[in-house]
Amino acid sequence: MAKGLVQANTMSLNKYSSLPVHIVEDHNNALYHMLRAIGSKHLPFDGNLLVHFDSHPDLLIPDDLKASEVFDVNLMESKLSIENWILVAAYMGHFKKIVWVKPPWSNQIEDGDYKFVIGKEKDKDCIKVSLPCLYFISELLYCKEEELEEKKDVQLFVRTMSFEPAQQTWFSKINELIQESSGYYILDIDLDFFTTLNPFIAMHSEVNMYERLKNIYKFILPQGTSDYYKFQDERRSQITQLREVFDKLDELRNGEEEIGTHLESVASVVTKTELRQALVSLIIDLDKTCSDDVDWGIVHNAGCTCDDPKSELPHHISSEEDIRKLAGNLDKMLSAIKEPTLVTMARSSLDDYCPPDQVDMVEEEICNVLQKHHQIECLPHYKDE
Repeated sequence: MAKGLVQANTMSLNKYSSLPVHIVEDHNNALYHMLRAIGSKHLPFDGNLLVHFDSHPDLLIPDDLKASEVFDVNLMESKLSIENWILVAAYMGHFKKIVWVKPPWSNQIEDGDYKFVIGKEKDKDCIKVSLPCLYFISELLYCKEEELEEKKDVQLFVRTMSFEPAQQTWFSKINELIQESSGYYILDIDLDFFTTLNPFIAMHSEVNMYERLKNIYKFILPQGTSDYYKFQDERRSQITQLREVFDKLDELRNGEEEIGTHLESVASVVTKTELRQALVSLIIDLDKTCSDDVDWGIVHNAGCTCDDPKSELPHHISSEEDIRKLAGNLDKMLSAIKEPTLVTMARSSLDDYCPPDQVDMVEEEICNVLQKHHQIECLPHYKDE
């Protein structure tokens, strides 16, 4: 967007009397408050900057959301989840620049500056992106730019906030992006940025389920490859076969049939022998040890979080000292940049991504940091959710 258009887009915007801090439980619910700010003309309709503090990128796209459904806001919001709400808003045109600030233990996307487009795949009703990195290919979301239509440009800036304040040399980049956005931006904070659980690790730990799923769902994108479709097709085949197995297990359980009787037939769709043997062994152990407590759909979902061991779902339960170090660096950043237009904050404790026994302490700490810099109005929506 040209500079003149940006200025025209922001000339008639309203201003809040105090900085709203919308606190939600599930992170995707933050989008509702962002869209309301756009609708009430406190933010521009398009091209916004999102500064996103989180242990996770949240840059996926819902499997069941069609491109044609995106502007039916109620339907669209009903299909969102915690990991897949940001790029939906980018496809709507609301976000153009996204800064993902991650803690030292997160590595799902490497630090760097990325330019890509998001759009509708030609002759299909699905949303894809043109960035060929493991994060998107593993989730079957990559598509060549020339095969997309209704395209929007997206710039993604990934930065790691370390524990050491002297290493935060990228604050100036955020200031530059804020200036390019005429001073308007959203500060979005997931409290699991400060302390993070991977809830799947503890699931059926008596049979070491998650570690075994890592081997079954393992997927590595070779360094230097340019044949991205080939590897995405391999991942699609792997996930499709595994999903078919777990869907069938759900059917057997609902029909009160013995899994062991049908397991060999059910698992035969998995073409790789070594993978199939590991899968059958895990299913037998889960069925024998955990029995009716197993939700086979959730087991598959847990497996889908696994691909390259170098980019695992983050897990780091922080000490209070480390939480306060990161909060102190947020404090320094707020001293160095312009006041946001609004703040959204996600607790992420009911799904265990932020440890439930730490979330209240972290929320209080971050609200105190915000209060130090700005006149804020805390709006704890999670109490009504």
